[in-house]
Amino acid sequence: MKINDQSAYVNFEAHTPRPKDASSHPAAATGSEREQLSTDKVVLSPKARELQDAKLELAGLPDIDTKRVAQIQLQIEKGTYKIDGGKIAERMLGEMQLNSVGSPF
Repeated sequence: MKINDQSAYVNFEAHTPRPKDASSHPAAATGSEREQLSTDKVVLSPKARELQDAKLELAGLPDIDTKRVAQIQLQIEKGTYKIDGGKIAERMLGEMQLNSVGSPF
């Protein structure tokens, strides 16, 4: 399998190697030297940023759509709630198809 997605770019050269002698240890460094030593950084790809933003947006949404639940409860109480068996079957088959992708069965 070959992956050619260039938008999933991660800058692996962002890490600046440091010498391993005792004088370069951050605890032994002065203020300006510490600033120079702490040059490591992480560069996120646009897709990673998009996923991070989506995760934050989803975190702000409620787990339960209370308005929709109230509507369904009212329909059940009135006896007007209709179940579409065909629609349920279509969704079940679609889920089965998605779950079987890559499965040896």
